Order: sequence, then C-alpha cells, then structure tokens
Amino acid sequence: MRITKKARNGSSPKRDSNPSVLTEQERLLWRDVEELVASPTKEIAEQIYTQLVMSPLLGSKHVDAGMRVPVKRDFLECVEKNVIKQRPAWRVDVSVVDLERDSVIIMSDHSLFPGGVLKDGPCISVEIKPKCGFLPSSKFIAERNFVKRSATRFQMHQVLKLREQEISELSEYDPLDLFSGSKERIHKAIKDLYTTPQNNFRVFLNGSLILGGLGGGIKRTDAVAGKAFEDVLEGIIPAENGLRTTSFIQLVAEAVYCSRVLDGLLEVQKLDNFDIEGAIHAYYNVVCQPCAVCQQLDEARPPHRCSSLHSIHIVESLKIVRDYLIAATAKDCSLMISFRPMKDGAIGSPYNHVYLQSTNQSFNYKVNFIDLDLKPLKKMVDYYELDKKILNCFIQMLEMEHNDGNAKTIDAIDTINIKTIKDC
Repeated sequence: MRITKKARNGSSPKRDSNPSVLTEQERLLWRDVEELVASPTKEIAEQIYTQLVMSPLLGSKHVDAGMRVPVKRDFLECVEKNVIKQRPAWRVDVSVVDLERDSVIIMSDHSLFPGGVLKDGPCISVEIKPKCGFLPSSKFIAERNFVKRSATRFQMHQVLKLREQEISELSEYDPLDLFSGSKERIHKAIKDLYTTPQNNFRVFLNGSLILGGLGGGIKRTDAVAGKAFEDVLEGIIPAENGLRTTSFIQLVAEAVYCSRVLDGLLEVQKLDNFDIEGAIHAYYNVVCQPCAVCQQLDEARPPHRCSSLHSIHIVESLKIVRDYLIAATAKDCSLMISFRPMKDGAIGSPYNHVYLQSTNQSFNYKVNFIDLDLKPLKKMVDYYELDKKILNCFIQMLEMEHNDGNAKTIDAIDTINIKTIKDC
C-alpha cells in the first residue's frame, strides 16, 4: 500500500479551482499524456505516470501501476500509528502520513508470487537499487567536473555520504558491474551489495525482511548477520553450511544475467544525454525564469558552452527536461527478483526459470520494477545543487589525498580510468 506523506508540521496541498495536481509548467511538460495532465491528486498522477510513461519503456510484464482505492481518515491514523516504529527516526522527524488524502494505491507484494506463501512453497526475494549504470559523456559537463567521465555517480556520492555520516564505510559496489552484461562482473556486483547493503540491497523470505534495513542499513554484513542469513537459507538452498550464501549470490547473479531486464533500464537511464549540467539550462527555459546558473558565472568571461541552450526552441527544452526526469526515475527505482524452488517434474509454469549449478536446483523467478515515482519539475534545481555538492566533495578528497602523496588513492584513480577505457 502506497500512502502519501507530507512534511511534518506542513499542510496538505491546497485544492484550488484547477483540477490538476500538476503545476502549469508540468502540464506543459507532460502535455502528450492527457490523463496525467488531468490528474486531480498526487496518487492518481503517480499511478498514471507508472502506467502510461514508465510501463511502455520498461515493459508491462515488469511494471505494476497498482489500483487506487478510497480510504477514510481513521484508517490512515491507524496505519500511521502501526508503522511509526518501523520507520527510521530521521524519516519520522521529516514527514508524516497525510491524513487529508481520500485514497491510496494498492499494489501487489512483489516479494511474493501470486497466491501467497503457502501455495507453492517458500519464496525468497531480493530488492536491488541499481542506481545509474553509465558514465555521462555530455559535452555540457564543465572541464573542472571531468571526473564524471571516469567515476560513477554512486562512487562519488558515497564519499559525500561518508563525510556526512550517512554511512559508516564506502561500498565497493560499482553499478557499471551490474549493468555490464558480463556474468562475472554481475556476480561481483551482487557480492559487493551483499557485503555492504546500505539501502541498495534487501532480502525477504516469504515477504519478511531477513537482510538489510527498511530505512537503509549503514553497516556491512558482519559475521553475526552473515551466520543468521546462512541459517535462514537452509530451507531454500540445500548446500553445506558456509556455502548457502555463496549459492544464493550466484542465483541472483544468474537471474540478473539471464533476464536482461537491466538492458532496458539502462536505455531509459540514458535518456539523460545532456547531464544535469546541460538540462538545468533547459529547465530555466521551461519555467521562463532567468537562468540562475548563468548568473553565477563571471560576466567578463566569454560565452560558456551551455549558453547555446538558451537559444533553442521551447519544444526542445521541454524534451530535454522531460527525458531527464524520466531518466531520474529509472536511476532511482528498485528491482525486485523473487525465487521459488521448482518442484520435480513441474511443467507449464508461466514464470521463467534459472538453474543453480552448485546445488543442482531449478528456480522459478519473476522480476518487477518498483518505486517508479514521478519526479516533480522543481526537483531539477535540487538535482543540480546535489550534483555540485557531490562533485565538490569528491574532488576535494582526490586533491587532499593526492597532495598527501597517497599512492593507494592514485592507483585507485588510475584503475577507474583504465576500467572506463575498457568499458568504452
């Protein structure tokens, strides 16, 4: 069940004479999707966006837009009371359930197969937040930010999160591995995600969380958590003690490799071919405001590489921003892969299956994209500011360690550059 939240001590959006929940500029942006433009509430807009924008791009087989149902205030109050202990404290401080809403979105629980937990035996599912799977090559990236071409956004953001104590250590996960199409690199990516789940990797057994945190764990999977996970797998993967987790990682990697669903996700992510450094200028064209980014530049300098973006047609600006926001959804969504052991002699299953060689088992599996949220137009400014913050932090770290003569860091940078050349 997806329930709308609002800022703590904030008010619900006012409903004026305009029947649409979208702003005037957003209605222009999504003018080709009439149902979305006419959406009276955020819940309906989210549902229609998933159904009519993201589903055709990612494949309807893997996307569930959900169903809208009416609710009453006392029900929402009860939900808020029941879930508050499950939410991270920092999220509770920021937002609360919006009690003024009159509907919610009901979606299938994709950590399970249809029919529940008792119909066809145990079900184990993994939720992966892949993040951005490519390195940008936009000509609008400033020279001082050239590191974007060799270090992934995820890796750079990790440095900022570590500085701000959102995480306790850097993850070794590299999205380029997961999206590589190489079975070996996909296996490495899943192993790295398991080692440091953060909020990018969770595992469920029969719908109940058994690894990772609901709000994003900050610690690595230590010996205690690893032993507990290994024990839980005993009823799913009949391997010797100490080898079940290894087999599970192999199972997930095999499903990612065989399904090829990340190929489609990557194509949607690559709709962002201007990078935020270019798209932000198109944004100011769309909202008909003086470009705050250009105003920050020294007027005495010759025209910068992005100035040409302010002379393009409004239709082109709309496309740049629209594509960027769709790509932002694809970069921030999650992948849910559910497995259940196939019974001996089972035939005619509507689901794909994958073979786990280490245990001589076959599993049915299904793949679904979740959290395909519609990004508000005003988020463009936030994306630009966050991009600057991430880059400044990462570049400062590189300069500091370079000045200290840290050979390990320099070697690591060289490794990233070599890897990028090979990927290209």
